Amino acid sequence: MVDYFYWKNFFSKEQIQHINILCKDNKEKQFHDHPAYSHTHNKTLKKVSNVYAVQWKNIKHKFTNLINEIKITNLENYGYNIFDRLDTDHVLFNTYYKNDFYDWHKDSSNNPYHDIKFTILINNSLDEYKGGDFKIFSFGGEKSVNEFNSTGSVIMFKSDIPHRVLPIQNGKRNSIVLLIKGSKFI
Repeated sequence: MVDYFYWKNFFSKEQIQHINILCKDNKEKQFHDHPAYSHTHNKTLKKVSNVYAVQWKNIKHKFTNLINEIKITNLENYGYNIFDRLDTDHVLFNTYYKNDFYDWHKDSSNNPYHDIKFTILINNSLDEYKGGDFKIFSFGGEKSVNEFNSTGSVIMFKSDIPHRVLPIQNGKRNSIVLLIKGSKFI
């Protein structure tokens, strides 16, 4: 079984510039994880300088081709019943600066009627950065996802796979997160 799927340079730098402008112009709110998930055994789970939410209705026209690829990848590899994104759904825009990181975690939902099937990450960094490698922990142990390091690249993986972002050594790293929901497993 494949740990993740990727599309190298799915978006051009020009497309990323437009997406970034739309995200900044339409940022709705500062996003904070539930306090119970932000610390584990007195160890900080994450340090991300800036995370904000953007409503799907404001940016969905930029993601039509990506959503089609996600649906095809799901059909050909998983067969999950995934939901179409609602206009009121959010995407997350993350900015990591020096020493920022996100330790091992899984993406999940506490909703009794659905769960999160896939995490989609888009590298929308236009500035140079060092560090900030994305890692997953799956069947073969810890693995670096080097395909994510170039601007415009996209990765897709099952949300229950543990993943993390190593600390940024210098520069600024941006990423956009789409969480794809589906019917709860019974």
